[in-house]
Amino acid sequence: MRVSTAFAYQTAIDAMNDRQSKLARTQTELSTGRKLLSASDDPMAAAAAERTRSAQRRIETQTRMNEFASTILKQADMTLGQVTEVMQLLREGVVQAGNGTLSAQDRAMLATQFRGYRDELLTLANRPDGSGGYVFGGQGTSSAPFADGASVTYQPQVGEQQVGLDASTPTSLDGRQTFMNLPNGAGTQSVFDLLDSTLSVLEDSAATPATVTATVTAALAGIDVAIDRATSKRTEVGEHLRSLESRTSLAEAGSIELAAQMSDLVDVDFAKAISDFQNNQTALSAAMKTYSQISKMSLFDYL
Repeated sequence: MRVSTAFAYQTAIDAMNDRQSKLARTQTELSTGRKLLSASDDPMAAAAAERTRSAQRRIETQTRMNEFASTILKQADMTLGQVTEVMQLLREGVVQAGNGTLSAQDRAMLATQFRGYRDELLTLANRPDGSGGYVFGGQGTSSAPFADGASVTYQPQVGEQQVGLDASTPTSLDGRQTFMNLPNGAGTQSVFDLLDSTLSVLEDSAATPATVTATVTAALAGIDVAIDRATSKRTEVGEHLRSLESRTSLAEAGSIELAAQMSDLVDVDFAKAISDFQNNQTALSAAMKTYSQISKMSLFDYL
């Protein structure tokens, strides 16, 4: 069999080019830390990597939502706790106002104290949530949800704002459930209207003992309902926070698992890459030496 000189040259050149290509590829992998440089390298791995990235982005989005909801709900929890404290103080004061030995002046002094509690309660009901909304903002409002006019009214639409992909979490509370629609003998009224009617009697020096007693009894009943509602809502908020913590832990575990999957798909094995780099360097040197020897050969070498 006769092998031409041109064929020998081409074979040596092809060997060098192949090793140079592999060496360049390995250098790129080592410099970037990635073995999947383009979809054509491994179409199946590239598709799997894209699905993994999509899952990672989804977890990141849900995590941001959870963090936002957690911040709002912690603010709501603290506010509801303060609302309950103020209502408890009001209840204690109303019980004291029912003491038949108090004079009209004594009741008027208590009424002054109650007005301070009422204003504090209204401030809590209109507390901003720190993100441009309000803790008791219902389905959303750009202004304070409770307007204090002839009587206190609730402005937002009934309901709650919520965030979440797989599971929704409220990021606002419906103020009606805590402060409005308290039952009384004639229907319902807000806790503010209840306090206003109580204050008007306590400030009336001509109010009879029977009127004071009836007013105190009605006020206690209404305040007890308001306290129960605030406590119940706070329990509900606490359950949402517990659920958020659980989902956040699951998201963190999922994120770690996806990161490991992504690393397996696209990241280079440095130990293997360094070994391949050294082998390719050695093979390239051998191919260049072979070409150098072939290029010096002539017919006279065989004579």
